[in-house]
Amino acid sequence: MQRLSPTKLTDARSAAGLTREQVAVAVGRSFASIAGYERGRILPPADVLARMADLYDVGVGTLFTMEDDATSVAS
Repeated sequence: MQRLSPTKLTDARSAAGLTREQVAVAVGRSFASIAGYERGRILPPADVLARMADLYDVGVGTLFTMEDDATSVAS
């Protein structure tokens, strides 16, 4: 089973050259929400995750990792 990877989410944002603040504005969420997603503390809703992937110019699937990876979000 795959889980959202906070590390991959952060890396994708950085590779896109965007700050958390810029992402927050672009997807209509708070800075704290974006930080929470990237720290693995909260899961973004599917529509927000899709907007983030579009913003980063990556496929949503590239933001996931296998469940046993230590960087994945716990359920």
